[in-house]
Amino acid sequence: MSRFPRLAVGTIQPGVDATAIIWALMDSLETMGLRVQSFLSRACFVSKDGATAITGLSPRHLDSWLMSEDLCRELFLRGTAASDFALVEGRFAAAVELADAQGGDLETLCRWLNLPRLAIVDASLVSDCHVPPRPDQVDGLLLDRVADSTQLIRLQTMFESLWGVPVLGSLGMIGDLRREIKNLAPGAKPARELCAQVRDQFAQRAQLDRIHRLACSRDLLDSRPAECVRPEGPALQVAVAYDEVFHCYFPDMLDLLELKGATVRDFSPLRDERLPPNTDIVYFGCGHPERYARELVENHCMMLALKDHLCNGLRLYAECGGLAYLCQRLEMPDGESLPMSGVLPAVARRNPYPEPPRAREITLSADTWLGPAGSRLRGYLTSHWSLEAAGPLTCFAKEPPDEPALVGRHQAIGSRLYLNFAAQPSILSSFFRPHAPAIDPTAPVARSTDG
Repeated sequence: MSRFPRLAVGTIQPGVDATAIIWALMDSLETMGLRVQSFLSRACFVSKDGATAITGLSPRHLDSWLMSEDLCRELFLRGTAASDFALVEGRFAAAVELADAQGGDLETLCRWLNLPRLAIVDASLVSDCHVPPRPDQVDGLLLDRVADSTQLIRLQTMFESLWGVPVLGSLGMIGDLRREIKNLAPGAKPARELCAQVRDQFAQRAQLDRIHRLACSRDLLDSRPAECVRPEGPALQVAVAYDEVFHCYFPDMLDLLELKGATVRDFSPLRDERLPPNTDIVYFGCGHPERYARELVENHCMMLALKDHLCNGLRLYAECGGLAYLCQRLEMPDGESLPMSGVLPAVARRNPYPEPPRAREITLSADTWLGPAGSRLRGYLTSHWSLEAAGPLTCFAKEPPDEPALVGRHQAIGSRLYLNFAAQPSILSSFFRPHAPAIDPTAPVARSTDG
């Protein structure tokens, strides 16, 4: 058993954005000399990545809907190997709205990892007549959007007397700083100065020593991560698209590929003219190809290299923004149409008002290199892009019928789901299977969809 410092931190009121105070807490812990590893309680990507800017470590993902308890603990232990403190972010049960009820939840992670719970209360939503229900389990409180010192004293007295829980920190209204955070582009990292300003406001009233003691107060089952079995045969070569355009990946997925013996190398679709030598699988993560469409389409050599890769019977996987890059065209909300790589015969349309990702389980309707027909995959369906087939495009998912989630042609597979393969070992193992023989690029596919 060990007492590795760790906290679950999350909101208890629906619809509350706690980004500012979580960043402030994270940055304050870093100033104490702690290396903080952030974990998200769902296998989805955040729209504003403050954790990487503050800690230098990309957020990792735990998910009680995707993972077993043992696998969750294993990924937690692997993920904290280079850190001194773990912060597991999410929403406690009272803050989860009905539409988000399916999927991973913070409460289950608290039980599995024996996490102390630090609840965030939005003070602007609290009045004498409207106090949120007390959670069944809570070890400390953070008050956010506190109007002034008078309100802070009143709320601290009220919560500590009624709930018997200490208030361990607070953050004021900080209107200008919150507006800067809100106005960050999706996927953007905040300036280090912005994070420091929010931290300084929080640190004035934060009891960091008590927060650290709380984080060290629980035992954790100290088991060693399972050893990864390396498949026999030649080492797998995986080329990962990584630059200003594509940068959203599940770190555990990349770690496990390497632990199983794969060689993972990055390349830039913006600047590189060819793929890394001897590439078996090309992997495109999420990103924003619409922001760099002209630069991407001017790199003719890279687009030719991708098509040659597929013509040689080799494999390609892309999701969300990576899938959009593989299409023939991007269509923007203002009607602008931008050419793309043309690997897949489809048009990707950008949704100006995407909804939060939704938990989905799909069944493969045909054999693919990810798995045989009938295999089930779990992930989070995004609405950032919709697809319309412009040629023979195979739909590999039986459901949902009105939202093609997994499509492809030949050995190229594109997904509108966030798929964390580290949470689905049987799918991850499919990366190590031998690739198919070379294909005739003009050959028809067996089945198509109208998108």
